[in-house]
Amino acid sequence: MQSSWKAVLEVTKTAWTQNEPPLVFGTDVITCIHEQGIGLPSVELAQVLMHCLSTGAPNGASIATMWTYIQHAMSCYMVSALHMLALLTSRILPSRQQQPEMYKMYLDLTSTYAFSLSTTKSMACRDRVVKAVDEALQLSKNPDAPMTEVGVVIVHFLFALVARLAEAVYEDWISNKGSIHGQMMALGGHDEKLDMGLEQLKKNNSLAAVHLMAKIMENKRTAGLLRIARRNLQDQWTLFVQRLQLLESLTNDSSSMAPKEAMEALGQLAKAIQQGLRQEWRPHQMPVIRSLLPSASRSWTFGNAGGLGCSSPWLPFDIYMEAAMEGRRLSTSSNADVLADVMKAMQSVHSANWVDLFLGLWTAALRLVKRNRDSIEGPHPHVESRMCMLLSITPIAIGIVIDEEERGQLHPENISGELQPSAPATNVVGGRRAALETCLQVLGQFEALLVPPPVAVAAANQVAAKVAAFISTGGQNMSADISSSGKSAVGTMRHLIVESCIARGLLPNSAYFWLGTGGSLANIPASPSQPSPWSAFMDGAPLTTSLRAALMISPAGSVAELEKIYKTAMVGPEEERPAAASILCGASLIRSWTVQEHAVHFAVQLLSPPVSDNNWGGNSNGLLAHAPMLYAALQGMNNADAMNVLSLFGMFPEIAASLLPICEVFGSITNAKPVATSMGEELSAHMLFTMAFLQLVKLWKFHRPPLEHCLLGSGAGLGADLSLEYLLQLRNMQLTSPSKQRMQLSGSSYPTSPSGVVTLDSFPRLRVWYMQHQACISSTISGLVRSNPMHQVGDRLLAMMFKKVNKTSSAPTTGLSGNANGPSEDAAGRPILCAWDVIQAVPIVLEYALTACSHSTLSPRELTTGLRELVDYLPGTIATVVSYCLAEVTRGLWKYASMNGQDWPSPAANLLTIQGEVKDILAASGVHTSNPPGAGGGNAPVSLPLPLAALIGLTITFKLDKTGDTVLSIAGPGLETCSSAGPWFSMQVVAALWAQKVKRWHEYIVFMGAIHIFKQNKSALLQLLKNMFAVTLSTSTSPGAKLQVNGGVGALLGHGQWCAYAPGILYLRSYSTLHDIMFLSCETLVLVAEAARELGSKGDIGTTDLTGHGSRLRCVQASLSTSMSRVVQASSLGASLLYVSGGTTLVTKLFTESIPTWFLSGSGSKGIQSPGGLVVEGYAIAHFALLSGALAWGVSGSSGTNLQPENSGVPLLMQRHRVLGSHMEFLASGLGGDLTMSCEQTLWRSYVVGFLALMVTCTPTWILELKTETLRKLATGLRFWHEHDLAVALLERGGPSAMGAAAELTLS
Repeated sequence: MQSSWKAVLEVTKTAWTQNEPPLVFGTDVITCIHEQGIGLPSVELAQVLMHCLSTGAPNGASIATMWTYIQHAMSCYMVSALHMLALLTSRILPSRQQQPEMYKMYLDLTSTYAFSLSTTKSMACRDRVVKAVDEALQLSKNPDAPMTEVGVVIVHFLFALVARLAEAVYEDWISNKGSIHGQMMALGGHDEKLDMGLEQLKKNNSLAAVHLMAKIMENKRTAGLLRIARRNLQDQWTLFVQRLQLLESLTNDSSSMAPKEAMEALGQLAKAIQQGLRQEWRPHQMPVIRSLLPSASRSWTFGNAGGLGCSSPWLPFDIYMEAAMEGRRLSTSSNADVLADVMKAMQSVHSANWVDLFLGLWTAALRLVKRNRDSIEGPHPHVESRMCMLLSITPIAIGIVIDEEERGQLHPENISGELQPSAPATNVVGGRRAALETCLQVLGQFEALLVPPPVAVAAANQVAAKVAAFISTGGQNMSADISSSGKSAVGTMRHLIVESCIARGLLPNSAYFWLGTGGSLANIPASPSQPSPWSAFMDGAPLTTSLRAALMISPAGSVAELEKIYKTAMVGPEEERPAAASILCGASLIRSWTVQEHAVHFAVQLLSPPVSDNNWGGNSNGLLAHAPMLYAALQGMNNADAMNVLSLFGMFPEIAASLLPICEVFGSITNAKPVATSMGEELSAHMLFTMAFLQLVKLWKFHRPPLEHCLLGSGAGLGADLSLEYLLQLRNMQLTSPSKQRMQLSGSSYPTSPSGVVTLDSFPRLRVWYMQHQACISSTISGLVRSNPMHQVGDRLLAMMFKKVNKTSSAPTTGLSGNANGPSEDAAGRPILCAWDVIQAVPIVLEYALTACSHSTLSPRELTTGLRELVDYLPGTIATVVSYCLAEVTRGLWKYASMNGQDWPSPAANLLTIQGEVKDILAASGVHTSNPPGAGGGNAPVSLPLPLAALIGLTITFKLDKTGDTVLSIAGPGLETCSSAGPWFSMQVVAALWAQKVKRWHEYIVFMGAIHIFKQNKSALLQLLKNMFAVTLSTSTSPGAKLQVNGGVGALLGHGQWCAYAPGILYLRSYSTLHDIMFLSCETLVLVAEAARELGSKGDIGTTDLTGHGSRLRCVQASLSTSMSRVVQASSLGASLLYVSGGTTLVTKLFTESIPTWFLSGSGSKGIQSPGGLVVEGYAIAHFALLSGALAWGVSGSSGTNLQPENSGVPLLMQRHRVLGSHMEFLASGLGGDLTMSCEQTLWRSYVVGFLALMVTCTPTWILELKTETLRKLATGLRFWHEHDLAVALLERGGPSAMGAAAELTLS
């Protein structure tokens, strides 16, 4: 000790010995300190006082006198109260049993000065105080936050105080080892009265400690500090709560030392904890924010079965599911993972209970199945795809969120806001599982939605019969023979849903009891169950023709059945392997709803059979032995529903990686002789290559025009990353995805996908073609080197294509090198070539053929015949034909061909009719367009670019058989895209010609012509968007809209027979064809703002609604709630459209460009007079922005879809951190005056307060990602607006780094 402080110590001891009054003591000490040139308050003085207290009183002195000196020093700010209490806590609490009198004095002193800790902030020696408190209580052992800020130390001290008090009380009550009575007995004697008095004092001290904890919880400031500790010191808080629970249990233990008043004291403490935690900022403090969220007195309603009405917030479910059925976008991950993230986002943003959310999800999926799509999906409606979404994707997604809860993978905000000592701090395990069961019981009320489509009637009836058998045996016999039970039952969609959930372990078998057997829906035929052919197969029956036919149309019902059929396909008898592959890729792939994820995985694994080496060239490759099985599997997958199902499960990247070796091997083998025989059919290498290659290009979405790259810019993908490398990159990144890990944990014994990285460099022939393909798109063929060896192949192909022409006229091959009549030909006179040579030569062939036609050397009919001959020779060439024509039409260098009915087919017979029907469809959705100059129709001939005319002429020559469907599945989308590069009426010409060919497709063809308008007419698209908001909010004045009177999702997407031309359906079928959709960010923001402004202007809402202090709110609360429920509908629609249209790319643009521009330019408030409209508009934009971000980025620290195609491989969390941080900097700059907002201040304030309030309430994990300095700026601005509680709540959720700022603001 320094000499100066020795003098102070002597002065203190002298005053203590002489029993001087505290005032005299204080004067003497201050005089001594000033003589030494030392300032106050002093850290050393506190240590001197603690030293005196610890060494005991000298002769003639009282220990109580020293306590009065300590109290005087604290009251006069001679020492820091924080430091003094920290020293006392570290010394007194451990010795409380031996010194109960000092413990009592400590409790009295603490109850006075524990509420004066804020004075430490202004002390000159605060840094030394922080260090001294840290040393006294050993706070630095906690790594959560460095002890360098006053606020952090105060939070840690206060929490350490209550935690140590709770620990002390527990130790005092649990036994009597430290009692005075026990000590005196050990010494051989005691004073009875003294013993009883000290025991009573100890009991009183323990009660006083409990009362002190309650007092700290009741105080607004100290309760706020403990809330900060609860959020940032979760492990320690959990231990504290557990200690309180143990205290409560001791009150019921007769062997404990708990006093009789303990129960009452703990009850007061529990009440104080609840009140203290309720004092934090909550949404109900702002009526507008409260109206955006459900409350205990108002639950979201669901309207009717059709989704009519504006009160349901679950519109994003309907839009997402409908968009997933579109099938034109590359699906890079399982829709179950995406849907799980959407569920978590919706639950957080709407603060909804899980029963309501699950009910909204199931009703949306049921509406998806019920919508009539005959006119918009052509002759093969994708019913199985929609059933897959309902019965496979949705249960799997629900299983993901249930599994997260039961594994404890919840985001940090899942801490009860009303902790009680008798309740744990986390959600009750199984809460979401119980909510699912409750939801499915309620779902039975939606009878109109539960009528199964024809494809599901038999399956529903079979489940109903199973339920009947289960109930009849009292649940004792799950393996009852249903087929022989003689029961007929009527099943509903709820039977299928519950069965799917039970199969995946989401519900117990007891759910069959409350499910019942149905039977109340008269329009569903009841039928007795038939014996399953799978039973015979599992018993070892061979795959005869009849059994194979039965298994093809009967889906497997268990993983064991799938495993056996898979093993048969892979290693079974050679004659059964193709049949087994066909069975696995038949009904089992598209309708095995209870085990569909396994069926999908098995089917994809068929394409990767084990081979001895990876040398993909030559005729000795191991894949040749699997040729029949591979062909059967590819054929099974070659239909629209199978491809859609595979897409829904996000299997395209994996399939692409599996198809590469098949294309490489069989594309390198000539067609000289068959490579295998399958079920009596000879298989050539060309056949296998065609199936694999066309599947590959379909997955790749190759037909999308390269123009999109230029319009969107680098990294803006939006699903248009048109490169095979990108697809392989996705596959390689998905090797460790959550869905892959779940499949590995499923317990199946089948082999997993190859774990190695797949690149194009491993497949030289495919890579050569791919590079040539890109070169042909980027430059004309005339720029190619003349000596290219492929010219030799081109000669032979041209000779084959136009051999009839060569006999009667000059050949179009003049100028080609080599001999056109090579000796290598098959019996039909076709050249013997490998597929890769043919594919690589096709652009050269097309260049010369079209050139000959343009110079009248070749007639259009001969050109069409030659192209058809080429495609018949190798159907895989249709992909190159489409890409070539698309590139050439885009370049616009070819002359136009007159569609006059002589040289080229004429659309004149029905073109005007098609155009009129297109206008009718658009008018029904509130879109009115006029034909630009140059429109053709009637008898007036129209002209199209020659490559487009050639492609049209080629496609209409195909019959609608299996081969034709394979070719048209490639040519159809390509023809649509190619038409968009031609004149505006090109698609209508295509529609007219195809309507003449296939009359039963008339409605579908007209519908495709209608949605094509939006690709070329931006004004029409804007009209459609505006009308989507109008019909959803039931504000449309468009005539003929039969569902607009009620609004809601039923009006937006249609219901029943009113589906095809609903505005939402038109948009969701057209947005994927747009070249440029970046403008949607700004346009959607405008529509949300205008809708909210209109709704707010109609209501009686004023600026006082912003803070909740208006006295008239009680009179208008109902009006406010009604208006805001429709605002939620508008913002939910906007966020959903933004999310499905452009994902993270459009959401990023919304935060970084659209919203800042909106406020900086004043676009949102020019000429606005209604303050209510401005208030609601600001909050609507806030809700719209938050929901958009939640859907795109997720609300937690992890996501099932960590990578999205739109962000070019950038992790979602990293992107969220960057974009959200930038937006928060913008808000902070606006609040701090660094940026001047041109809009009305009311609009700006309502947006900022609304967005921050919603983020605090709904997405607190986002706040953890923000910079502490940004949070400080935001909090300072909010305090300037008198939003002190919101500022504190924002900092409270900022993590350990923001603890100091939050504490200082709480104490201010």
